[in-house]
Amino acid sequence: MIKLKNYLLVGAMASTGLLVSCESTQDSAQEESEVVSLDLNLRDTTVAPNNDFYRYANGGWLDKTEIPSDRSAWGSFHELFEYNEKVLSFVLEEATKGELHDENSNEIKAANFYASGMDSLGIEAQGAKPLKPMLAQIDQLQSKDELGNVLSSLQKISVTPLFNIYVGIDDKQTDSYIMNVTQSGLGLPDRDYYFREDQTGQDIIAGYKAYITKLFVLVGEDSAVAATKAENIFALESKLAKNSMTRLERRNPEATYNKISLAELQENSNWLDWKSFFAGIGVEEISEINVNQLEYISQLSEVVDGSALDDIKDYLKVRFISPNTAYLSNDFVMAAFDFYNKQLSGQQEMRPRAKRMVNSTNGNLGDALSKLYVDEVFPPEAKEKCLEMVNNIKDAMHKRIDQLTWMSEETKKEAHTKLTKLKVKIGYPDEWEDYSSIEISKDNYIQNRWNANAFDNRLNWGKLGQPIDPDEWHMAASAVNAYYNPPANEIVFPAGILQPPFYNYKADDAVNYGGIGAVIGHEITHGFDDSGRKYNHEGELKDWWTEDDAAEFERRAQVMVEQYDGFEVQDTLNVNGKLTLGENIADLGGMLIAYDALQMYFEKNGRPGKIDGMTPEQRFFMSQATLWRGKYRPQLEQQLLIQDTHSPGKFRVNGPVSSMTEFYEAFDIKQGDPLWRSEEERVDIW
Repeated sequence: MIKLKNYLLVGAMASTGLLVSCESTQDSAQEESEVVSLDLNLRDTTVAPNNDFYRYANGGWLDKTEIPSDRSAWGSFHELFEYNEKVLSFVLEEATKGELHDENSNEIKAANFYASGMDSLGIEAQGAKPLKPMLAQIDQLQSKDELGNVLSSLQKISVTPLFNIYVGIDDKQTDSYIMNVTQSGLGLPDRDYYFREDQTGQDIIAGYKAYITKLFVLVGEDSAVAATKAENIFALESKLAKNSMTRLERRNPEATYNKISLAELQENSNWLDWKSFFAGIGVEEISEINVNQLEYISQLSEVVDGSALDDIKDYLKVRFISPNTAYLSNDFVMAAFDFYNKQLSGQQEMRPRAKRMVNSTNGNLGDALSKLYVDEVFPPEAKEKCLEMVNNIKDAMHKRIDQLTWMSEETKKEAHTKLTKLKVKIGYPDEWEDYSSIEISKDNYIQNRWNANAFDNRLNWGKLGQPIDPDEWHMAASAVNAYYNPPANEIVFPAGILQPPFYNYKADDAVNYGGIGAVIGHEITHGFDDSGRKYNHEGELKDWWTEDDAAEFERRAQVMVEQYDGFEVQDTLNVNGKLTLGENIADLGGMLIAYDALQMYFEKNGRPGKIDGMTPEQRFFMSQATLWRGKYRPQLEQQLLIQDTHSPGKFRVNGPVSSMTEFYEAFDIKQGDPLWRSEEERVDIW
């Protein structure tokens, strides 16, 4: 651990121009590692808590913080991501010391992957050459009947034009896996971008067409011909976008569950020989398929039949090139950066290559670095204390269910059963993925990427016909994230998010319950939000609510929809209350049950006094508010309003607390205060 502390400290000093030796930094490194559990200097005490709690808790940070030029946003998540990135850099550097590991070990695979990405001279010398074999295969298509072979080749390396496939737990038969077919194949972030008529939207469309043109020029096309191809591709993608379900529609799990036979799929979408396609990816035995967007998949026949073969071939080329730009020479990298990062997100500069390669390595071979990451920053006592917190918060949720006045005993009984059966995964998986079968060289970055993708897909598709793996993780242990998985009825918290400021196992309980406790409560509540509530205790998509209780839930949820619809982010741009409903329910529910769990903990262990002049309850709310501090470039903020199911940080703070009597009591909120709401206006669900 001392080696890591020294590494982090030297890196911080070097970045400010200070050079020190590792030998001289041990004591300083120890001090550097001590994280203040709640930094009250980040407040803005000129703003009252009853006016704008988000600003009160974070105003000092907001005033002094600038978004780094190589970022489109900056906040608590980004700060933790940056810290984790440094830890990953350290463990990767240690992994390069080959004498410590077997040549075919995960660690050496990761070291080789990183080295291939850092070989900028070799990558530049290759130029577009790595793309040529697949582009030639596409060019050789003589008819639309031959599309299956190309699409199989692309799917193997996670290139998903026209549609995507994956194997997951069957939502209505949770003891088995099923193949899913979904809509896919758009180059813009969301279907709605294709139909924007405002000036910003038109500028984005023009920028996208210019980007497509640039990609064709980089693989040898004449610029005028490339521009024509870009127009035709945009027209084809617009057809796909028109047929695509909206993000809001896709939030309804009933609408995305359409299990049919392979024969029915063939009948509904006969432009492709689906049996041959699946055989081409190595899936020979397949009988039932869940078509997530049935209308979209059915309409592919019309789109393909109505498009010229040359246009389809050009579309396939772009969909192949675009997701691989980051693994190619700098002209490809910059073409993608200028459109996706600069124009769409407002990012001013490219991140340093070494940082990009650390994240690329972790993204492609996550378990290799995550195991080393966990060994450095997540000791057993941290896991034990977090698990204790989870159990306390589950107990608090049971208590809240009992106290609900609007829910019948029949529905409550099922809710208790679902909560009791909720599975919890903390920190890291019991077994790490073995990458020994993947060929990873030091000098072929893009091929390493394709090999890693092919490995992941073989694992995923190979689950068909196998028993459910209860220990499976869908996220690297180093990820700054967490999730609720409805068909598995499980919550998962990687070690990456179980770090300050979200979780500090040495901090006071109020800070931890307000931080990671609220996140734990958030994920638990996802099992009971507007979408998650439709899954029963076995994870099956099956209604377990009485008709009256379901109607009352919808009525109460509509109060939240209308509340968040009123939150203005930019001039004339507001939060979409329906799109963000599930996350907003989870934010409020998570805070409520985490707060209750804290009070239950105090009842058992004694209530502490004030710290830094603040009561435990005030520190709870302060801790929660600091999680969502953040600054966004306007371009990214607009993009997130269209496609993100989460509300902006300010409203993830002010929204929930304005419906919490507990907050009113902690900060003496009175009628007439800006954050005060009448009983009828407050959201009261869980």
